[in-house]
Amino acid sequence: MKTKHLLGILMLFSFIVSCTEQQCIIHGTTTDVEDGDYMYITEYLDNTYLDSAVVMNGKFTFKLPKASEEDFLPKVIVPAVGNVPSVAMVFTQDSEVLYIRDSQNGIFDMYGSPYNDLFRIENFKTDSISHVLGHLDNLRLKNSTLTQEQKDSITLKMNELIKEDSILNIQRIERNIDNIVGAYCLYISRHSINKETFQKLFERLPKKFSSSKHFDDVRK
Repeated sequence: MKTKHLLGILMLFSFIVSCTEQQCIIHGTTTDVEDGDYMYITEYLDNTYLDSAVVMNGKFTFKLPKASEEDFLPKVIVPAVGNVPSVAMVFTQDSEVLYIRDSQNGIFDMYGSPYNDLFRIENFKTDSISHVLGHLDNLRLKNSTLTQEQKDSITLKMNELIKEDSILNIQRIERNIDNIVGAYCLYISRHSINKETFQKLFERLPKKFSSSKHFDDVRK
């Protein structure tokens, strides 16, 4: 999975999600975000705010309509300050999420149940291959001090990592083809993997996921 590089101050977030039949209430705790600052929750890959909350005594609360089981795209929680493009992803079916971030090492982890546990097991972190690829590509394109030989060496390494990332990604989808992680991984990879491979995996998805509007652009 591709994740944006996380910048800014070290933060600790914990979220407790309590769902009724119609609504989920996400209780959040944060350090190093000042009281009076806003937190926002948005749709995945969409900057439209679903709700906002003022941090008071290090705590904040979101109220959202409960997501259906078929909604395999997460919600993204972001602060209003700190130049942090993405902070934590939560599923509104979850009962609890603990978010830990280490800005110095550029990694984060997510805990919760049931869906965030699955994502944590799959090691979706910013020190993943996709993150390394982004760093190498940036270095190759923007560092004017590199010789052509150095750039060629970086390109060779990137090609090796791309192959490795593709293999690992397909293995991850196959392991989780019956659950939300497989649906999510297939969705974000739908234009980057071989069409024949995609179709075979797509046909194995549970109907509740394959019939989702998110796959409208690839469904035959």
